[in-house]
Amino acid sequence: MPVRKLDFVDQMRGLAILMVIAVHYSQVFLHGAIRSVGLPGQLGVQLFFIASAFTLCRSADSRRDEAHPVRNFYLRRYFRIAPLYYLGIALYAAIFWADARGAFYTPGNIAANVLFVHGLVPSANNTIVPGGWTIGAEMLFYLLFPWLYGAIEAAWRRWGNRALLAAVGLSLVIMLGWHFGWHAVRGRWIGNTDFGYSALPAQLPVFVLGIAYYLWAWRGGAFAPRPWRDALAALALLAICVWILVWRQRPLLGVVSTIAGVAGVFAANWLRGLGRPSGWLGAIGKVSYSLYIIHFALVWRPSAWLVMAIKDPAVAWAVVGPLYVVEVWLLYQVAKMTLRWIETPANTLGRTLIDRLEQTEKAQFPA
Repeated sequence: MPVRKLDFVDQMRGLAILMVIAVHYSQVFLHGAIRSVGLPGQLGVQLFFIASAFTLCRSADSRRDEAHPVRNFYLRRYFRIAPLYYLGIALYAAIFWADARGAFYTPGNIAANVLFVHGLVPSANNTIVPGGWTIGAEMLFYLLFPWLYGAIEAAWRRWGNRALLAAVGLSLVIMLGWHFGWHAVRGRWIGNTDFGYSALPAQLPVFVLGIAYYLWAWRGGAFAPRPWRDALAALALLAICVWILVWRQRPLLGVVSTIAGVAGVFAANWLRGLGRPSGWLGAIGKVSYSLYIIHFALVWRPSAWLVMAIKDPAVAWAVVGPLYVVEVWLLYQVAKMTLRWIETPANTLGRTLIDRLEQTEKAQFPA
């Protein structure tokens, strides 16, 4: 099978979603050691953000000659994200209401998620769709992206990689201001499940690192992959993140996403350097958005009922690996269906709408 240039991006997404499923899967076990082993899986979110920023930059470059690139960008992003997310709102509302745990499903919180402003609303940020905070952060990043990328790319063409260092540095200043400001206002450091951890200012350096990686390594031809160096650097940085998370180094939880983002850049370069065909990991990556939205329903329901009946730690450790593989396989089968019946038609609808708008404008204002 031939290797495509962007196979490594699908592999990034595949690795990211496997990590995210692992952390939520480990949470249903009663045994603290298993939970601790799965906890670093949450860092897969930052790998998603790196991949997202990278692909958005590439898409922006390929479409810069469009008559209305900003409008079309927003339409594509909306039809890419919204239909499946709205399904998630309905699915999890039914699940939580059935469990008499639907107190957060207020009209205001639901509206914030429908309008994708829940990244600004603490009560709505991660309650309507489990894990929805990542979509909230992504959508706020999408709002900024056309201008953010335009400014960074223009500065990079003029001043080179110094502009990238300045952009990353500015994002770090914003993140640290948020980090220390949270402590000053709240009197405590950001916790792992706090709104402060998931808010865009805390995640902004990760997105900017993705833009910088695209310009520096992809367009600029620098940072040539060296698999051993890249793998070791990614693992070393992830080890620091594991130490922060597992041993609850609370003063550092607010910056762990940024460290994970740097690790994600090295992981991306490692996968790029391997130069392997997309394979099974890339296949999982292609349905990663569907997997992200739907996986909570399986992991927190049927599997939890099964796993929580296991009292013996030895039995729990014996089933944790095989059951995880089975769950990923089952989720993959469902995700292929949601990709086919929801994601792909929605993307097609978005493209059709853009085409019709452009045809109407050409008819009204012929050249």
